[in-house]
Amino acid sequence: MSAVEVAPWLTTVSRHKGAVFAGVGALLVVNYWLTIKRPLTVNCAPGEVCHVDSLAMRRNRALFWASVVIYAGAITVTYVALLWVRVRS
Repeated sequence: MSAVEVAPWLTTVSRHKGAVFAGVGALLVVNYWLTIKRPLTVNCAPGEVCHVDSLAMRRNRALFWASVVIYAGAITVTYVALLWVRVRS
């Protein structure tokens, strides 16, 4: 059983992979502003949830950077695999 048999919508997503990666990249840029830049300008007292050093903000930053690593890995694997297939055929 192949992935396409289980999830036939994957072929549609694969046809539009450039737009999908661009959209996710744009969302990551917005998330960068919300997670990294904006908290530096908000005036929150230490101990509040919106403070830069609060547990919630540290977790948000960790999840953001994990998302960036996953995104970079997905782009790398996708386009290296395409290059490999073109070279092999």
